[in-house]
Amino acid sequence: MFSFLSISTFLCLAQVITAQTFGFNGQIFTRGLAIIDSPAPQSTLHAGSNVAIAVDISGDGNLPASAATPGSNDSTRFDSLEIYLFSYPQSINLTISSGSDILAQENSSTVKHINYNISSCVPAGQYNLSFYEVSHINNQEYFIISAIPVEVQNDNKQGGCNSTNALATFPEPDNAPTQSPWLNSTAGATSIAPNLPSPTPTGGDQSGAMVACVEVIGLIAGLMPAVYFLLGFST
Repeated sequence: MFSFLSISTFLCLAQVITAQTFGFNGQIFTRGLAIIDSPAPQSTLHAGSNVAIAVDISGDGNLPASAATPGSNDSTRFDSLEIYLFSYPQSINLTISSGSDILAQENSSTVKHINYNISSCVPAGQYNLSFYEVSHINNQEYFIISAIPVEVQNDNKQGGCNSTNALATFPEPDNAPTQSPWLNSTAGATSIAPNLPSPTPTGGDQSGAMVACVEVIGLIAGLMPAVYFLLGFST
């Protein structure tokens, strides 16, 4: 029973820590090269209106411009950076930017901007702005998922969203460094957890998610003696 509960605990907590980012000095540091300047976590967005997305691709001034050039051979570089508006409860996964599109725009700028119009078909609810980064850091390839929790409000939903992508499994595995290469440590930084597949009492806040995990694990623990008795195992 201990092994089963250990696995359950790990899977539950994995939903809390996956795609975790850190806020520091008004910026959001992913575990990859990208630094997200806007929107802020827990921002309220409105269907039918635009959301301003800004991403620093200079590594806080540490990367040359060539590191964000598609096809670059720099030892530390971006390969692609994709952005999605994502919600499991609403079954929504909309492409905001794909491939290396955002990297190729605004050639003279170290901060890339997207003014994304949230369609009026998007239902109200808790969402994540999900950033999918493929990059090399010191010639080591990484795949980093970063999710920024946001809320979408929609008082006048119109139609269904026909262009939504398939929903990925959660938590979706990535291959990321333990923290941003631009932060010497996470001391003084604020941990930012994504919105979870099921709404929590705090709308995706990590403490609420932890409570939900404890409740789930407690329920499993309560049921396990009966399961083991029926299977003829000793606890």
